[in-house]
Amino acid sequence: MSFWMYVRSALSGILIMLAAAGALDLVLAVSGTPWSVTLLADFLVLAAFVLTLLVAWLRRRGFYSDLAHGASDVEHPLWITEMVDPPDFAEGELTYGALRAISKAANDDVASYRRQVADYREYVETWVHEAKSPLAAAHLMLENLTDAVTDGAGPQEAVAKADALEEELERVEGYIEQALFFARSETLDRDYLIRGHSLRDLVTTAIKANARPMIAAHVSPVRRNLDLTVFTDDKWMEFILGQLIQNSVKYARPQGAVVEFSGRLLGEGGADERIELTVRDNGCGVPEADLPRVFDRGFTGENGRSGKRSTGIGLYLVRRLCDKMGIGVSADSVEGEGFAVTLTFPANKMHYFER
Repeated sequence: MSFWMYVRSALSGILIMLAAAGALDLVLAVSGTPWSVTLLADFLVLAAFVLTLLVAWLRRRGFYSDLAHGASDVEHPLWITEMVDPPDFAEGELTYGALRAISKAANDDVASYRRQVADYREYVETWVHEAKSPLAAAHLMLENLTDAVTDGAGPQEAVAKADALEEELERVEGYIEQALFFARSETLDRDYLIRGHSLRDLVTTAIKANARPMIAAHVSPVRRNLDLTVFTDDKWMEFILGQLIQNSVKYARPQGAVVEFSGRLLGEGGADERIELTVRDNGCGVPEADLPRVFDRGFTGENGRSGKRSTGIGLYLVRRLCDKMGIGVSADSVEGEGFAVTLTFPANKMHYFER
């Protein structure tokens, strides 16, 4: 806070002082006081007023400067009272007290909400683990039922129904897995281990984990140029690739469906050296108007509203997790020809330590 800014704020007091000095000059003139005495009196009054103004500004300058600095530069505004020294003048004490009360109330609310979110996340993770047990039991009973029907040369319709039920159970399992990764995405840094992994191995693991829906939809995987090493967490990457595979399966064409995984090294030897993995299918694609929003939470687009049972969560989670892991992600599509998602892995290991 500059002195002139403070003077502008005290303008009304200055005007009153000038009016009082004018009135004093008039009284002294009427009483026949010499002009030299009148000028001396004016000088003393003005000097006393300026000195008072200067002292008041010096007392307030530190508090207001800290307050202005805190309001503009402090990383979290709720910490502002910790960055400002308590003032020693009346209006400053009132301001500081009000800020402290507001800050305490806001911090208490933030802490309460954080506890609620943490409790909810813990509940979701517990629920996911508990829900997996009956699902595993259902899978086992279904296998036994299928074996019994097959061994007894039962009707093919029963086998088909058992397979359909197995498919639905796997779909439920996939949604449970989504919920688990969504809950953990808030604290990814606690469960994230960067290591060098073969891109081919990561893709192969994801394909194997999603083999059943790919076979059911007659989708063939194609792998190209995957003999590259990327630095990432294999568990989280398997989930990300699984979401991309499931998305491709959901919108696969009836015949000749393909999901292609292709890698390439860009900027080799340079500061921007990176590895790109593109997951491309030849499904229905995405309309141009929908493309900028495919990673938005809950966005299903025109295709998702056409009976595909889309939740709009899969690609949202892909973007969310990639952002947290420092992996670039982008989408490209031509309607009627296919959809592609490109993941960009920085080759410079220091990138991960800087995050």
